[in-house]
Amino acid sequence: MNSEPDRPVTPARSTGDPATVQVRRSPRYTNFMLLGALVGALAAFVLTLAFPENPEFGRLQVFGFLLLLCVPVGVALFGLLAIVLDRVVGRKVHNVRADKVEVHEVRADETDARTETELPASNTSSEHNPPQLPPTTNEGNA
Repeated sequence: MNSEPDRPVTPARSTGDPATVQVRRSPRYTNFMLLGALVGALAAFVLTLAFPENPEFGRLQVFGFLLLLCVPVGVALFGLLAIVLDRVVGRKVHNVRADKVEVHEVRADETDARTETELPASNTSSEHNPPQLPPTTNEGNA
């Protein structure tokens, strides 16, 4: 139920000759650090249960203290691991061919300037029916 009209887009066109670009793999640091936090929390839980209960502090307090220590250590270690993997895996650079593609969109102020008489007949009805896309597989084209 969007009140904003659909913006027509011209087809993408390749411009010029394909260029050669360099592509390299890189680890996702956020995922590594989240995994480190999870491993740190798990280590804090195991350490809490591994030692006998302290008469001064309850298990929940000990778990909280260990969380404050183990989670940052886990994040730091797994972040360091991601940096090391980036250095090792980042050395492998692949050259690939890429085409530059330009897509031109009609600006919103240009579509608002059109009057009802300029719109196609299908868009003047009270119901908005999006155009049907052709099938992307060859199932029906035998």
